Amino acid sequence: MINYFKKGLVKVGEFVYNSLKYFFIGIFLIITTLPRFIIVSIQCIFSKKKRQEVKEKNKKTKRPIIPKILLLCSLTVYFMCVYIFFRWSVQTLKIESLNNDIIEFSDLVEQEDNNALATMTPSDGDTIDGNSGTTYVPSNSSGYSNISYLNVDFSNLLEQNSDTVGWIKVEGTKVNYSIVQAENNDFYLNHDFYKNSNSAGWIFADWRGSLKDFRRNTVIYGHNMNNKTMFGSLPSTLFSSSWQNNPNNHFIKLSTPYANSVWKIFSVYVTEPRVDYLRTVFTDSEYKSFINDIQSRSVFNFNTDVSINDYIITLSTCDDTGRKRMVTHAKMIKYQPR
Repeated sequence: MINYFKKGLVKVGEFVYNSLKYFFIGIFLIITTLPRFIIVSIQCIFSKKKRQEVKEKNKKTKRPIIPKILLLCSLTVYFMCVYIFFRWSVQTLKIESLNNDIIEFSDLVEQEDNNALATMTPSDGDTIDGNSGTTYVPSNSSGYSNISYLNVDFSNLLEQNSDTVGWIKVEGTKVNYSIVQAENNDFYLNHDFYKNSNSAGWIFADWRGSLKDFRRNTVIYGHNMNNKTMFGSLPSTLFSSSWQNNPNNHFIKLSTPYANSVWKIFSVYVTEPRVDYLRTVFTDSEYKSFINDIQSRSVFNFNTDVSINDYIITLSTCDDTGRKRMVTHAKMIKYQPR
């Protein structure tokens, strides 16, 4: 409790500092960068002598209200920007606090795998059945037995939101969130876990897929937030050499009400907005081409073999410019029914 109180004070301090900083930066820019007649208009507000001079000048120029109109428009735009900034800051703080609360009341446990492993390979249209009782690993799974599963108790989460379908944790990043899924890919773009309106949205699975019966490619989305919430830590972290050169970071842990699984990252890249990497159903030949394509795009060689016998998870978010997409692909290396 004390730690959360301290973190809260720090966040409030950062919020107040940034708010005041950007407010005064805005005032400074208005005064220094807008045309001279705007400054004259400001002077007219506070100086009778200056107002008289401008009135006499306006009688000659026939433009008495233009400076005032421009000043009013400029100030209106500025204060709208201030409002938008304050609103965005409050919502991102709410998201961070909300996720801390969710983590606190959720039971998250890293557990070792003590079950025997069975090999299973996907074919055209095949899925992993969450009720099959099969533990899945690819044929080249040696060396991953020491990687623990993430096990989450979903009872409280499902009571809070019946759209809850899983929990995702990306090693070496700040990604540690519950996953929701709606009947479309629009709702959770601007609604939080409790379905309240929030521009930060939430982490959500593509409506076409299922975290119970995995397809060959399962897609999960999240916003790239400036304060590193949601998928905001992925672009800055996954492209850093320190993260890339640490093999312990290259894993994504996924827990659902039906199974726990571990995925190994094999490709990260930035691309123009496109839909080819979001495809979920393939023939064998199409899937082979798809794997070769997304692997060739990676900015880092993870030295990970991927074949048509592997299932893939795809994380999609915006890059730091907001104009392109930052994509992460990982293959399933372990699967344990619950």
